[in-house]
Amino acid sequence: YDLEDFERMKTRRAARTDRTGHVERNIYYWEPKSLRILAINWWHVLHAEYLHVAFKLLVALVLAVVAYQTSKGASVTRAGLLSLLSDYVLLEVCVCAALIAAYMSRTKASIYCLENCVFAPPADWQVTKEQLMTMMKAQGYFNEESIEFMDRVLQRSGTGDATSWPPSMIPSKDGETRAPTDIDVAREEAKAVIFPLVREVLERSGVKPEHIDFLVVNCSLFSPTPSLCAMVCNEFCLREDVRSYNLGGMGCSANVISVDLAKQLLENQPGTRALVISTENLTQNLYAGNHKGMLLQNTLFRCGGCALLLSSRVTDSVRAKYKLLYTFRSQVSEDSSYNCVFQQRDEEGHVGVSLSKDIVNVAGRAMKRNFIQLGPYVLPLREQAKVVCNRAAISIISHAKRAGWPFAKLLTAPAGYMPNFSAGIDHFCIHAGGRAVIEGVQKNLGLTAKQVKPSMQTLHDFGNTSSSSIWYEMDWVEHHGGMRRGDRVLQIAFGSGFKCNSAVWVALRVDRSKRGVTLQAPKV
Repeated sequence: YDLEDFERMKTRRAARTDRTGHVERNIYYWEPKSLRILAINWWHVLHAEYLHVAFKLLVALVLAVVAYQTSKGASVTRAGLLSLLSDYVLLEVCVCAALIAAYMSRTKASIYCLENCVFAPPADWQVTKEQLMTMMKAQGYFNEESIEFMDRVLQRSGTGDATSWPPSMIPSKDGETRAPTDIDVAREEAKAVIFPLVREVLERSGVKPEHIDFLVVNCSLFSPTPSLCAMVCNEFCLREDVRSYNLGGMGCSANVISVDLAKQLLENQPGTRALVISTENLTQNLYAGNHKGMLLQNTLFRCGGCALLLSSRVTDSVRAKYKLLYTFRSQVSEDSSYNCVFQQRDEEGHVGVSLSKDIVNVAGRAMKRNFIQLGPYVLPLREQAKVVCNRAAISIISHAKRAGWPFAKLLTAPAGYMPNFSAGIDHFCIHAGGRAVIEGVQKNLGLTAKQVKPSMQTLHDFGNTSSSSIWYEMDWVEHHGGMRRGDRVLQIAFGSGFKCNSAVWVALRVDRSKRGVTLQAPKV
């Protein structure tokens, strides 16, 4: 359009405002009036969903006819083609073969994990509990009551004496130096964690940076400009057409969200690869106030990160470590769940993440909803039958008592049956959010101490590394948990919002050289 045409279009689209404030014919608001537009466009449905299938059927049929004629040593003529079309048995075989081919072409691609690695912090990042309390005192933010509270929480947290804090905090071990919290220092922490992870996962897999099609990075509380995705692209010279996704604010369950996003991208474009990075940044997230609900973050979270290389290439299945079977996501949206992990300012204006005392109960409700989705896919039929029979007995007895049936008062409804998930899962990786969270999941699922050891040991060795903790646990299972080919691993993660997300993997390859070897920082 030229300038005059544009002016005439603007005049025709003159806005008229009604009493409610709605602007009619606003060029930014389209409200279709045609019934043909509002109705379903069946031609579009046919063209988008079925036309290409019909085309494949036709091509398969023609190829079958040509192959048949070639095997008979005859050329394809009109008379011969008509005679073949009158052979109903041949036509049925061709149609069945074409339908099978069309179905296989529409089956979603399998997702494989070629390599995974976790960040092993250097020895000079590690601090004892005593040193951590000295570092907190050096900041000059906390009163004596807050120091005593953090010390009590720390002693009961389940973390060990070799967990890691960012290098900007380490000078505070002298008890006097206050740690810097500017964005440049925070960005350096992100580089120190992310760059070694990417190098290691690319070296292990033998994949070059230019072969990465999708990049997904999640970090809840640090979202700089340029983004962390841009930082990785710049450092490793990823392709200019790489599609990157930077997720923030998703909490400790963000890794499963990133994996689920990568899965959908890879399924929609078979033959592609995705790099998934999960980390958290502590430099700018030290709470500087004295609100007890916010002081918990200063004693629970530690440095960490993980990187995964996912692929939907069939050829990569030969050397893949894991195959992704299922991902399930649950979002509990009532106020108590939404507010139980909440970043806000306290009365003095200090920003921190408030953790509710009800977080374990909220996590239990979220996990219940997630496992309702998960159960039918991982539980054997006998466990599913027990659940159905239990629910039927409860419903029948409850109905009998309400209806006043004879002898109904003598009946007692059975307690709800918790299925044995160990019958379908070989290893459990429960987010190391704290001892109470792990013990709560253990109690709800009826797990043994051995089954939750990967989570407890990860909490002791590395602390709560946020979304990457489930991969520290996966790494521990590979090193010390007796991982075998064909084992199924369930990852369970909880996050703010409130979310419970889970992923089920099956082991395809086990690196036996890692058996019994303790995770160590790579030598620089």
